[in-house]
Amino acid sequence: MESVISSFFFHNWQRKLLALLTAMIVWFFVSHSITETKMIRNVPIRISNLPNDKTIVGLLSNGILSKRINLTLTGAKDVIEEIEPGDLEVNIDASSIDHANWIAQISKKNLLSLNPSIDLANNISSVTHSEFVIKLNRLMTTKVVIDILPPKGEAPKGYEFLDIWPQQLEQTISGPEEEINRLKAKGLQIAFNLDDILKTDLDSLKSLQQGGNNNEVSFTVPASWKQVAIPFRNYALEEINDPSAAHLRIDFLRHEFLPIERELPVRVFFPTENLAELNPEKITLDKGDILTSKYGVDLFGRPLYVKNVSRLFLYVIRDSLEIAILASSTNENDALPWSLEVMTPHDLEETYVAYQMANGKQISNALSRSREKLYRKRFRDYLQHLALYLSTDHKLNIDSTIKDNKIKISDY
Repeated sequence: MESVISSFFFHNWQRKLLALLTAMIVWFFVSHSITETKMIRNVPIRISNLPNDKTIVGLLSNGILSKRINLTLTGAKDVIEEIEPGDLEVNIDASSIDHANWIAQISKKNLLSLNPSIDLANNISSVTHSEFVIKLNRLMTTKVVIDILPPKGEAPKGYEFLDIWPQQLEQTISGPEEEINRLKAKGLQIAFNLDDILKTDLDSLKSLQQGGNNNEVSFTVPASWKQVAIPFRNYALEEINDPSAAHLRIDFLRHEFLPIERELPVRVFFPTENLAELNPEKITLDKGDILTSKYGVDLFGRPLYVKNVSRLFLYVIRDSLEIAILASSTNENDALPWSLEVMTPHDLEETYVAYQMANGKQISNALSRSREKLYRKRFRDYLQHLALYLSTDHKLNIDSTIKDNKIKISDY
């Protein structure tokens, strides 16, 4: 048995070895001569040698186009079968682009293997693809307005969102003239999320106004939030490069129940259309146990409070408040309208804004004007929502009627 096996392997072994080598060589050439065709989808396109004054529509900051291409590759079967998406990219030399709408002609010379084990140059015989147009544009640099939108989410418990400042920034951006003009017309937008701000963040802050004695709190926007999405770059986030972004802040009002610490004057207003019937000579204000009189002025004798306004606002206006009762009907069943009046609101607004501006940092004239505009709006918002309270859950509501030629306050 051993002699048979020995004879099989060693008899004419030179011829057998030659036959084996010949078979291997034939197999190698045959296997490499078998071709295969395969479509590779979403192949990235890299642009090189782009002139300094030119750019391409859809070109990202990493030199790759936002739009990708499907390639049909034909070549050696073993290599084609091994290629997967992500194994290659197309490289186009932009110095050869000679007109605006250039139709790319991609051959195997444009293919770059990203997989060291795949030799594309020697194993790909042909490349086909659908028409792919590259739009060459003049490179343009300009400033695009960024609008700071009202924030999403809710302010932390115990706080109320006031406003954001600055409310508008600019982004200096370079890109294809076509895309830049479109972006400039539309503008950019950014919105912050109040849910990302913790109550402890605000509790730890001291108000910048009046040495920390105000209940308006300024939250400085973190650098990581100061990013804007650029549409023609696949909405990639870019850091806002406007120097004014350094001042970006979100202002909150800390909820407090504030005593006015003043006795408010109570005045009766007589409409001119009814003066013959309703006038100070016929109708007087009954003081009862609610009103007091000082120097001939009737004053509301109960402690009053306000909320949802700042301490500074209250400090500015509290000596200019009065309660006005409208003498509108002599019918005992008709409750008389009343209102809280603020005297010389324009002058008070000027005082409030002056306080705020004096306690702020030195900034450019343009920013100073925008900040002044914000403070004026804030004052008017406070004024619009101003209400009087007797306790945290008891809003002042004066119920008065005319009886026996006297205005009597029966409830409040």
